[in-house]
Amino acid sequence: MEQSGKETGKGRRRALWVVGAVTAIVAAGVVGGKIALESKVNELITARGGKAGSVEVDFLGRIHLRDVTLPLADASNARIAAIDGRPKILFLSGMLEVTGLDIEVPTAKISVPHASVEDANLDPATLTELLSSKSAAPLSKRIDRFAAKRVSAPEVALTQAVAGSEQKTVYKNVNLTDIANGSVARYSADGASFEFAMEIPDGAGGTTQERMTGSIGAMTGQDFDAAYMARLYTEKAGPDDKEARPLYGPLSAKAIAFSNSEARFAYDEMRSSGFSMRMPAEPLLETLEKLTSVANPEELGPEERRAFFARLLSLADMIGKGDMEMLGLKIDAPAKDGEAEGEKVKLAVDRMAFQLDERTLDAALNGLSMGEGGDYVKFSEASMTGFSWNSTLEALETMAGLDEQQLETFPFTTLLPQFGTFRVAGIDVDLPNPETGADSADAEGYADETDETDALAAEGLMPDAEQTDETDQQAVTSAEKPAATAVPERIRFTLKNYELALTKPFHGIPTDIRFSYEDLSVPVPADAQDETSVQLRKLGFEELVLSSNIQAAWDEPNQTLAIKDISVSGKDVGSLSLSGLMGGFTKDFFSGDTAMAQVALLGLTAREMNLKIEDKGGMAKGIKFYADQNGMTEDQARGMLTMMAAAVLQQFAADQPKLQGPVDALSRFIAKPGTFTLAVKSKAETGIGAFDLIAASENPVLLLDKVDLEATAQ
Repeated sequence: MEQSGKETGKGRRRALWVVGAVTAIVAAGVVGGKIALESKVNELITARGGKAGSVEVDFLGRIHLRDVTLPLADASNARIAAIDGRPKILFLSGMLEVTGLDIEVPTAKISVPHASVEDANLDPATLTELLSSKSAAPLSKRIDRFAAKRVSAPEVALTQAVAGSEQKTVYKNVNLTDIANGSVARYSADGASFEFAMEIPDGAGGTTQERMTGSIGAMTGQDFDAAYMARLYTEKAGPDDKEARPLYGPLSAKAIAFSNSEARFAYDEMRSSGFSMRMPAEPLLETLEKLTSVANPEELGPEERRAFFARLLSLADMIGKGDMEMLGLKIDAPAKDGEAEGEKVKLAVDRMAFQLDERTLDAALNGLSMGEGGDYVKFSEASMTGFSWNSTLEALETMAGLDEQQLETFPFTTLLPQFGTFRVAGIDVDLPNPETGADSADAEGYADETDETDALAAEGLMPDAEQTDETDQQAVTSAEKPAATAVPERIRFTLKNYELALTKPFHGIPTDIRFSYEDLSVPVPADAQDETSVQLRKLGFEELVLSSNIQAAWDEPNQTLAIKDISVSGKDVGSLSLSGLMGGFTKDFFSGDTAMAQVALLGLTAREMNLKIEDKGGMAKGIKFYADQNGMTEDQARGMLTMMAAAVLQQFAADQPKLQGPVDALSRFIAKPGTFTLAVKSKAETGIGAFDLIAASENPVLLLDKVDLEATAQ
């Protein structure tokens, strides 16, 4: 029993010694690890040329740094009041708390009072890779290595110096979540406030600097590729970088507003579905440095100038695809000088949008309304599609390498962009006539032209005798012809649709054109005094509604110009349209050389021409007007005019039998208005030459033997 007790006591003592030894080893390991980690952190900071007021690692592996300064590029630096964190160890995820972060660069300062990094892969190897100045990995690869569940900051302040003025933006509750593989899956901010200076017109032809303040509501975004952004700035394109890559995905910023002491601008929302960019041939930072180093590009030699413009144009080639929408724009600005106090100019736009596809731009504007008091301009839609600056960039690239002698023969028309199609719809305008003014308007809303003479006389710019004679003469003229000396005080019209298409350029000059407007409506006031309005009212028009179209296209292989349509029409009047085909239309017309174009003009030939007249009430209005003017009934006026026209036409056809068919058709049309068509076609396949047309301008009968005529009346 005694022996057994002694053995048990020895076992316990051995166990205690073992536990003590293990504890000592563990403690030594912790202390050693603590010392080693402190040494490693110090080494990383020192290696980057930085310094820290203190570096401490506690026994739980948490790192505490105070008063840290890290140098950045361009003599800039980052200062951090405190860093408290834990590297990723075993099952423990990395975390970081940063206090008092200030980053200063030549043109900006970033201040972050506090920031947190959660569930980060801050293991020693990753920290070394991210911070070591000796790492061979490029910046994009380092960013790619970093991962975290969340990075947040209650406040981020950005102060920039732009054009000699300071701009400050403060973001609230900034969050970046799911950061991995160099991308931020989601990012947001609860809002932001900002202030900046901008140049605005001072009303005297100059500008004045105004301080603007503003705010932004909730901001959200997705899929920001930070590593790719770093590649764009610091690396050049590799063999696999031929296509543009997404830089960021959908984003939105709501309730954007800014104002000064007098004006206010606001958007309900700005949003985008994303933007992509292509890697440059040389790092973007290098390109920007080389471009900004050139003060006077015109002083460069040919090779240096070519290189300069090549770099400049390469910026455009970086653009991939992108879009932006701005919703609910509202602007309130002071009215022009002289208006009533408190009067505002108000501008509202429901939607503005643009879409980029490399060198092509589409843009749209919907629901614009601009007004001041009772004056306004409105339209429901404006759009531009197919606009491309591809030809402009290519021409600039070619032009950059030419000397002065070569530039003399350079076709500058190739600098023109492809304009595409421009469209405006739903236009409504009611504005003062710039030729008149409220002070000079008479009681009926029309201004007398004698006001200008009275004003000159008041200023002493006319001799007394001359003033008297001129005033008396105008008074007599006004009494005799009041309608001819009055103009509308206001400009009022509506337009359903306006479209201009300039496409398929050849040497920069569009070869397919279309210009049209539909339902241009101009009211004819009942109290109108100008002669045109008076006559229109007599014809029964309360408003004049017109439409017009011009469309032509060049056929290069056949060297023809097809005049598809030249037409004009009026509501309750009718329409007139022309179409035709011209031959000999060579590419010399698009050379940009005036002399060559003039020579080419002589080679033009007329192949065919088609005329169509359609009556929709115009003849009846004219007959009624003629009858009223001459004290006749409408039937009497119609009979007399028909008889006179038939007599004149038949006499003309008697001398030219080939005109008998067209004359008969025109007579039937006059007697019973409907639709009249006339087709004129050259007998020669090549058409009628320019010299024949010149001769026919003096005597059209000379063309009768060279053409076939066909006319109908329905």
